[in-house]
Amino acid sequence: MKKSKLNLAIVFGAKSCEHEVSIVTAFQAWDWINPQKYHRFLIYIDDNNQAYLCPSFSKKDYRHFIRKTLQKKHLVNFIKKGMIIRRGFLKKKVNIDAALLLMHGSYGEDGRIQGMLDFLEIPYTGSGVLGSSLGMDKVVMKDIFVKMGLRVTPYEWFWNDEFNNNPKKITATIEKNLQYPLFVKPANGGSSVGVSKVKNRQQLEKAIKTASKFDHKILVEQSVEKAVDINCALMGGYQPTVSVCEQPLSEDQFLSFREKYLKGGKTKGMAGLSRIVPAPISPKATREIQEIAKLIFRELGCWGMARMDFLYQEKTGKIYPNEINTIPGSLSFYLWQASGIKPPQLIDKMVELALQKEKETNSLSYTFKSKILDQK
Repeated sequence: MKKSKLNLAIVFGAKSCEHEVSIVTAFQAWDWINPQKYHRFLIYIDDNNQAYLCPSFSKKDYRHFIRKTLQKKHLVNFIKKGMIIRRGFLKKKVNIDAALLLMHGSYGEDGRIQGMLDFLEIPYTGSGVLGSSLGMDKVVMKDIFVKMGLRVTPYEWFWNDEFNNNPKKITATIEKNLQYPLFVKPANGGSSVGVSKVKNRQQLEKAIKTASKFDHKILVEQSVEKAVDINCALMGGYQPTVSVCEQPLSEDQFLSFREKYLKGGKTKGMAGLSRIVPAPISPKATREIQEIAKLIFRELGCWGMARMDFLYQEKTGKIYPNEINTIPGSLSFYLWQASGIKPPQLIDKMVELALQKEKETNSLSYTFKSKILDQK
């Protein structure tokens, strides 16, 4: 008996500083999704969080593609177990078997769309509300790393209104507890947007103002001397598998947005970043990084696929977990490809895990009969 195709909603865009990065990831993933297995519904969410069905597709001009999508005005409203596509007075209901989430940053990677889809009983790829929200907040994430007994870079955090009300107090606290150079980051952000490396108080104050444009919560971290970036990807549920490790290469003071997304052209996304795969570190260090990554994935309640970023100080052998990305740019396909998993297989596995998670969710009981309402 021929297996029926799944209705797969490919959801990307949304109100986020990483809006354009999400578009690139979606266009990459489009070619990996087997049309023999899936009915592909490309759902673009604009920067006002209005969803549209993309009527046509072209990689030649992304901006023209978006303009054409908006002009067609095929509005999408998500409903229980599906969506309604509207064009004027015409509307069509479509069931969704799974949603492939390719939204980076706010609204897509922070638990908000995950909560909406949970409520509507639509299976989706990646982590749930908890794993997504914990993975988005760098401060909470570091607090959890500390409680796990992991080594982290020394850090301070504060709300931007605290800095606005008393900047001298905030900078004095930072300079008392941390040593320059420092990294200043929006606590909830990605793709290095709003991130600065600073070497003195004047630069620090300027960097805080820059980070405050993107989040109300600010993280300041002490730089680790002569450390390199090492990343690996994870996939699975309670017992995730881990990919080979990579060492991203940087010409800037840190991995900037420019190096991550602008060096390789608009169609490559994170794949355009210079990197060494597998990372040129010892087998012992590789195994330790991979094991820590799996521990963090489980501790944060992650699911599906993610990428874990580390700092590694080869001279001392010290490993510093940095952050987890629950919807990594380009889906970290280059790490899985180097691990023997081709991009179409990656998509299939992500969808399988989404359906597995939905099955486990449905196996739980959400009712409890009592006699509370019968009481007089």
